[in-house]
Amino acid sequence: MKKLKNKNLSPIDPELSILPEQEPYEIVFADPRDEEINLKFLKKSQINAHMARWFLDQEYNQLIWSDGVFEILELDARKYGANYASFIEMVHPDDRDLKNQTQENLKKTFKPMEINYRLLFDDGRIKWINEICNTDFDQEGHPIRSYGTIQDITKYKLTEENFRQKEEQFQGLIQSIPSGVAILQDNEFAFVNLAGKMILCGNSESKLDGENVEKIIHPESKKQVLKKFKEVADGKSVGTFEDKLVRPDGSEYDAEITVTSAKFHDLPALQLIVNDITKRKKIEEDLRKSEEKFRALATSLAENEKRLTDLVATKDKFFSIIAHDLRSPFNSILGFLDLLQNQFDVMNDSEKKSYLKLINIDAQKTLKLLDNLLVWAKIQTGNISFQPFIQKLLPIIRGVEETLGSALQVKQIDLNILVSDEQKVFADTNMITSIFRNLISNAIKYSYPGGMITVNAIEKNDQIEVMISDMGTGMSEETRKRIFQINGGVSLPGTADEVGSGLGLILCREFIDKHNGTIWVESEQGTGSKFIFKIPFQDSTD
Repeated sequence: MKKLKNKNLSPIDPELSILPEQEPYEIVFADPRDEEINLKFLKKSQINAHMARWFLDQEYNQLIWSDGVFEILELDARKYGANYASFIEMVHPDDRDLKNQTQENLKKTFKPMEINYRLLFDDGRIKWINEICNTDFDQEGHPIRSYGTIQDITKYKLTEENFRQKEEQFQGLIQSIPSGVAILQDNEFAFVNLAGKMILCGNSESKLDGENVEKIIHPESKKQVLKKFKEVADGKSVGTFEDKLVRPDGSEYDAEITVTSAKFHDLPALQLIVNDITKRKKIEEDLRKSEEKFRALATSLAENEKRLTDLVATKDKFFSIIAHDLRSPFNSILGFLDLLQNQFDVMNDSEKKSYLKLINIDAQKTLKLLDNLLVWAKIQTGNISFQPFIQKLLPIIRGVEETLGSALQVKQIDLNILVSDEQKVFADTNMITSIFRNLISNAIKYSYPGGMITVNAIEKNDQIEVMISDMGTGMSEETRKRIFQINGGVSLPGTADEVGSGLGLILCREFIDKHNGTIWVESEQGTGSKFIFKIPFQDSTD
């Protein structure tokens, strides 16, 4: 038996032809010219390894093919023998030099070789072949025999080509999309598409490959962004979020980031989709500012429209009062004066006093109305003074009681004042006096003879709340809604057919607004009315 160079093999059964635990190319023959043993070896090894095999006795130039070689070459083993010339003719012309060179190298190479080449058939079909071959040498370094395996890898090659084409298509798609796409592994960039390099690096020549992702995160955003990355890596979903990123040149920008878990080269990874939304954010900010300006303008227009409406209503009300409420008392006064002048000599003293009293009452009412008109005009033009200070409330109410004494006496109405001598208010004296005078006058007007009017004041949450209630006619819901409006309509007659302009309640609202307070009425028809107002209370230490 011949020894093989650098091989330490144990004797084997010639029928098995191969050592059970050795590689397929480690072959030992009892006699290289024993064709029967060689064929047995090739057949058995082909079955075991599922590959077509060939054997070449270098000393005697004897070539043997297994049946699998004939199948790959699509030749009838009964008609054709193993022939290298026939084999090389079927190798693709572009690959023949590679195959021939490999065959020559087998005579002097001590290491196994692997090559891929193509077979070309007459009908134009191509088969891809993978071949692994080796040579055994004697002690003197002369080649004894060569052997190898060939395998049809056409399907694999087609699959590989198909995969390559799809990968190229996918790469082309990834590279063509305008969004930045990046793959992170261990927080380092493993892949970045062209758009991603432009977005993340700008005009910088930085490639990002292998760089830590912290390089592109704004320092103020680093903590929250890395936290979101970790949450996704832990299997949570954070969706799409917006944050600040920074480029290598230091320029900052707003980014929309979507992060999902992925696999890259069969290893866990994070996939980032990044869009520069700086322009969009600026447009949104500009739109927001424009919207705010538009809203402010719309509000201003609405306020101006309301102001204009109020001014028109004020003008109409003003002329209505002058034409009706102010003119009517003068007609009455002039009528009584004319009567006195023409019949003075025939009237007794009692009749004269009666007419003079009526003239005085009308003159007082007219003067009060004129005062209200003048005050109202000052309010509308902003020329009224406002000088609030801490003062006692009871003297103000007592002063109004004295002023309205005759009106209370005529209807025999009691004024019940439930205000302590220590109760204070932070108010302008003239305005608070006018408020009480108008509200109490209004209560007298709609009270029945012999009734009662109650004035009460309490402190609530740093405010003083004043309530003036009567037991008079009350009012409907419709009247309640419009009594404080300038265009609310003409005042209803009182229980003694007293007439008025409705200007008093409007002045009350204006004065209370000046004190940053509120006024409202609680009333139902036939049950009397409660006029309530609140103004902020401040003590003398403020």
